[in-house]
Parts: sequence; structure tokens; C-alpha cells
Amino acid sequence: MRERIIFFTAILPFLIASHASAGAWTQKRGDYYFKLAGGYLNTTQDIDAAGDKVRKDGEGELRDVNCTAYLEYGITDAFTLVATAPYKNMKDTRTFQTGTALERRWGFGDVEVRMRRLLWNRDFVASVAAGGKIPTWLEDDESTRVPLSTKKVDGDVRLLVGKSLYPFPGYFTGEVGYRLRGGTFSNEWFYTLEGGVTYDRVLIKGFISGIRTFGNCEPGDEVGLIGDQNILKISPGIIYRVTPRVEVSMDLIHIASGCNTTAGNTFFVGVALKR
Repeated sequence: MRERIIFFTAILPFLIASHASAGAWTQKRGDYYFKLAGGYLNTTQDIDAAGDKVRKDGEGELRDVNCTAYLEYGITDAFTLVATAPYKNMKDTRTFQTGTALERRWGFGDVEVRMRRLLWNRDFVASVAAGGKIPTWLEDDESTRVPLSTKKVDGDVRLLVGKSLYPFPGYFTGEVGYRLRGGTFSNEWFYTLEGGVTYDRVLIKGFISGIRTFGNCEPGDEVGLIGDQNILKISPGIIYRVTPRVEVSMDLIHIASGCNTTAGNTFFVGVALKR
């Protein structure tokens, strides 16, 4: 018990200050999955309100370097705490006839916290999760091109299902959910489908995830990073089990389509501890 308290206390600052997932499965009481992942995005393209890829305004270039802490902790065998906390370093560069405009922002993004409840664990696994996004309430420039947060509280609920394909060394899991967004943003629904195959110490996986707004992708002067958006992501990835308790991973997240969102590829490298 003392070791568990020390572990949770050590990572608590990551959670208070500010994507990996076990899908529909819950952690056993006292078990955990903790991952740190670094991401990198550099792009010169947006997807506009019509769904077309366009060059960023002002021959713009966006760079997003981030680090995300992710935790799953088994409160009981049926209830798992899930939390995510990102730290971002963002840069937006624009080139005009009068010169170059550079804007940089760095700091913690929104903390996401939810509780996952196991509903069924027989021939397949089903669970439900409820929680939301909590802004860090840092002062922000309303006119910034690289906001770290919407500064609004969101709430969501989701249904998750999963199945092991044993004796075949594979699995699949998926979720569908509804998000109630704060402020003037429209509510949205979202989904994820993921599958993977294990060979020895290597897990090869992939997922498709989407967000669909109940509002409209209204055209504006330029595409922003927050607002009413549709996003479709495709992500292949690989996990290598170093020891029974340590994993390293690499992922590529490609924004395949959408509206009013940034286009491009984000590369992630992570290390995970589990028990």
C-alpha cells in the first residue's frame, strides 16, 4: 500500500497542472498504467470549412511540441480513474510583405479526468465512462493564434466495448460518446475503433477516431485551433514490451479529413509503466 501511495503522489502534479488507453478494460484494484508521451507536429496546411486542404494564411507554419501524461489507476476492480494532462509548446509563423510575424505559447493544456465503470466481462468487455475536461485557468490572449485551451469546462459520457481474440493474439476495442461543450461551442459526438495483433514482445495496432460537431463548420477569415470542428484521424502504432512492467511505443496520428481544423501528421514516442 505504501508503494501505491508514493507512486500516486509522485504523478499527481502532472494531473493537477495540466493518449494511451486500455479501451473498455478496467484496471484491477491497485494496478495502474502510466504513460509519458512526447508529440511533434509541423504543418503548413489547414482543412477549411468546406473540407478542403488549404495553405495556412500568410504562408503560415504551425509547430506543436507537446508532452502528455496519461494515467489509469484501479480504485476497485470495477472502477478505474483515468486522467490526462498535456504540456504544450506551440509556435505560429506568418510571412508578409512587411516582415515575419512570430507567436509562441507554452504551458499546460486542459486536464481530462473521468471514471470508468466495468459493466460486463464475459465473452466480451463493456464499460461506461463519465467525466470531462478541466481548464487550467491560465490567463490567455483572446486574439492568440495558438490557444492552449478553450478555457471552458466540457463534460462527456461514453460507452466502450472490447474483445480479446484469444487464442489468436489479437484484440479490438471501440467507444462512442457525447460531449457537452462549455461556452458558445456546439456539442459533439465522437467515436474510436482500435485493433491490434501481438507477436512475441511486439504489438502492432491501429485506430480510427472521429469527432462530429452538432453545429456548423462556419467559414471565417482563417481556420482556428478551437471551435466547431469535424475531425477524422487515422493512426498506426507499435508497442514494444521491454519488461512485463515497461513498454515503449511509437505512433503516427494523421488527420485524414474534417472541417475547420489543422491538417498534418503528429509523431509520438512514449514510455509506459504498468502493474
